[in-house]
Amino acid sequence: MRNFRSGLVAVVLIGGLTGLGGPVAAADTAFTLTATADSANARITADEQGFSVESADFAHGFLTKTRLARRLQTLGRHGVIRLGGYSMDLVWPAFGPYSGTEAPAWAIGGTVDQGDLDNLEELLKASGWKVTLGAPLKSVLDGSVTLDQVVSEVAAVRATLGNDLLAVELGNEYDHVTTLSAADYYATMKEYAAAIHARVPGAPLKMAGPSANTATTNTRLDEFVTAALADTSTRPAGLLGELDSHWYPTSHCGSSSTSVPVLMSAATYTKARTKLQGIMAIGARLNPGVPMVVNESNTTSCSGQAGVSNTYATALWSLDYLLQTAQTGVRRLNFHTSTAAICGDLKPRDSADYPISYRFYAAFCAPDQAALDAGKLSAAPLYYGLWAFRQVPHGRFLDLGLADADLGKLRAYGVADGGRSTMVLINVQDPMASDSTADVVTVRLPDAYRWGRQITLRSAAPGGLGSVDATGITLGGRTVSDRGIPSGRPVATPVPVDGTSATVTVPPGTAQIITFSR
Repeated sequence: MRNFRSGLVAVVLIGGLTGLGGPVAAADTAFTLTATADSANARITADEQGFSVESADFAHGFLTKTRLARRLQTLGRHGVIRLGGYSMDLVWPAFGPYSGTEAPAWAIGGTVDQGDLDNLEELLKASGWKVTLGAPLKSVLDGSVTLDQVVSEVAAVRATLGNDLLAVELGNEYDHVTTLSAADYYATMKEYAAAIHARVPGAPLKMAGPSANTATTNTRLDEFVTAALADTSTRPAGLLGELDSHWYPTSHCGSSSTSVPVLMSAATYTKARTKLQGIMAIGARLNPGVPMVVNESNTTSCSGQAGVSNTYATALWSLDYLLQTAQTGVRRLNFHTSTAAICGDLKPRDSADYPISYRFYAAFCAPDQAALDAGKLSAAPLYYGLWAFRQVPHGRFLDLGLADADLGKLRAYGVADGGRSTMVLINVQDPMASDSTADVVTVRLPDAYRWGRQITLRSAAPGGLGSVDATGITLGGRTVSDRGIPSGRPVATPVPVDGTSATVTVPPGTAQIITFSR
């Protein structure tokens, strides 16, 4: 939906819009933001977002045109699906000489074969999306799967998908599932790459990793880059298609717990900023550079948390987080999601159903078994945030000068590209909280404009940010059906503008995209 004409300024407001140009009420909080350009700032392009999907979902045949194509198309035609996750080492690859072989008992993720790959090919052709393929590491190291078996799968994927296969990711969080040092891991990556290139000569296939744990410190990523630079036999940019990291800002692992206020807090925002800026600083050590990617992420680690990861808050959070990630220069953000599950039907990790079970942070799920069997997956709140992000036009980020002290009430982004600009303002306060305030924001625009139009993301369901009723969410008055089809193009409404400035009131708990025109 990035089809804004030149000469437009689009302003995305996470928060509602009322009282445009009116006086500031006693219960409101006033802000003034001035947009300034910096040619060194990062850009929004066409491929910042994607999904991370368990290898087991792939092996169970869930990545099909019928099930997912329209849901991907609604989010644009330039996304990336990462096939991997925890079940990367729980799937049995059955390609080449291993075709038709029976999966051993440990392979609770299922068998992935040419039929699954043919379904994936249809999906990618229909949607325009591409994939990265997860290659098992732990199961190869312990002898459960052979390296030749992995190479046979990669060769089949390359033969079927061609350039729609972007990279081969080595393992999932190697620091959790192996005792390899960073240098050992890099050496193993070279072994995989050599074996793949011997089987598929001339293919422009590169590796991806290290896909380390979600620590804010980025220690494992830093160690990996150090090992890569120390290895004089290779150029990192020649081996690596992307440098991957994982990030979940909150946790539900073990006895850990979180909440909607924590997810939307200034502390969580700044923690993510530290993580993302650290990723970029480490990547800057490579010359030439390698794209930095957060290839597995969502609200809360260990499958999310009910009452947090499935709430309306995630619609606002995901829109905010996508923009925050793009602003740092990280190339892509993949949200981990289920592809075929009943909402809330979570299974334990030792269950044979675990790889395909619902995660509370999924982008879509079925309300019951009948709907799941019919392929009717309802859009979760998270999905609406991603859909809203697709309304933002491309451009280079502007500086707005929002102080950290204001992050508990407001988030702000600006984007400009020639005659087009975007400003993003986020009111992260819960409308159900007694102390929440509307944000009255005066925006000093980078040029003079005559009029503006807005698209609003909001929820009419009771419960504020904590609502788990996604049926009340609309974007520009439109919804997404259980087939993944929008009920129409989001409707824009008029917004007053006074030359080079506009004043907008942003109540808690909604979102907008405002377009100003000369």
